[in-house]
Amino acid sequence: MKKSPPHSYDYLLHVQREISETLNESTDIFETLQSCLEKLLKMMNLSTGWIFLLYHHDDYELASYHQLPPALNKNDQAIMKQQDGCSDCYCLNRYREGRLAQAVQSIRCARLSDALSLDKHADTNGLTHHASVPLTVRGSKVGLLNLATPGMRDFEKEELLLLESIAYQIGATVERIRLYHKQSDLLITNERTRLARDLHDSVKQKLFALSLTSKGIEALCKDLPAITDAAKDVGTLSQEALQEMQSLIWQLRPEHREDALADTLEKHALRLGLRPFIQCRTLSLTETVNESFIKIGQEAIYNVFKHAETDQLTIVLDTVDEDVVFEITDLGVGGAASLPGRLGMKSMQERAEQIGADFSVTSPHRAGTKITICLRKEAACVANDGTTCR
Repeated sequence: MKKSPPHSYDYLLHVQREISETLNESTDIFETLQSCLEKLLKMMNLSTGWIFLLYHHDDYELASYHQLPPALNKNDQAIMKQQDGCSDCYCLNRYREGRLAQAVQSIRCARLSDALSLDKHADTNGLTHHASVPLTVRGSKVGLLNLATPGMRDFEKEELLLLESIAYQIGATVERIRLYHKQSDLLITNERTRLARDLHDSVKQKLFALSLTSKGIEALCKDLPAITDAAKDVGTLSQEALQEMQSLIWQLRPEHREDALADTLEKHALRLGLRPFIQCRTLSLTETVNESFIKIGQEAIYNVFKHAETDQLTIVLDTVDEDVVFEITDLGVGGAASLPGRLGMKSMQERAEQIGADFSVTSPHRAGTKITICLRKEAACVANDGTTCR
């Protein structure tokens, strides 16, 4: 086992200060962890490292990594991720069970062993063991920091204490960033609710009054066809505007977060007088993906109401191989693909791109429209359940 060179007290303080500054530079968890990991490895003269973040129900995620050996890096780091056929790390199991409460400097890496069992010629860059440092904050498990270098590194006692101190800072930073985003989401939700309330109390009421006024003008001017026709046009436009405003208000309000995606979109379609056929598999989508699918679905449904000249549509959510596929289809007039610059279509595409999904539109003239969003399961889901169709 290689023994690490001794470090001065001043140098250890320098490392701690550098890492502390790095952890305060961003409000993006993954960007912060990546920068912190790379700087820590460089300053401690180590070659490889990675960080797992833990979630509820024993889920975990490879949040950052640096210079993984080819054996662990191939196939998009598949062997480092939670999936069938890959064993969890011994260190992760110990950590979950509460048997890894402090830094441990030499743990044989189960994932490297898996890689060698699958391919005895797998290139591990000489790695066999790693140090594991738990990331905790106020007793709660946040994740695990693993550090490695060829051969087995014997850390000094002061280095292990430094790593534990840095690990606590990382855990506190992860919690801080998560709370920051929760607060931001809450502020956005409150603002959306305020806007919905204001639109309901002011604009919607004025449109309703305009609709009543147009009917009154019609009644008073029955003998004046030009005025009657104009009043009818005003009434029709005000009714259409009322429907659109009602749809917008409903989209702004956050109540749908309590419903499943299928229920939310079905209610939205029914409010617009459409007849939806829902065929959605029950999937435990991440909060971000679920919210994005809802917003995309609402926009697509509204486009059917506004442009398709049909009241029937089909909404499908399913898995195909390693992908989650979300589709909204109608048999209306089509032609949507010929209008790529239309704001609603652009909005849906941007929302899909924000979550890393592929977005496509098939809309031949007079043959309906199909909106398809495709996203890798590992990015879309927390877990998978069964199937429910209506």
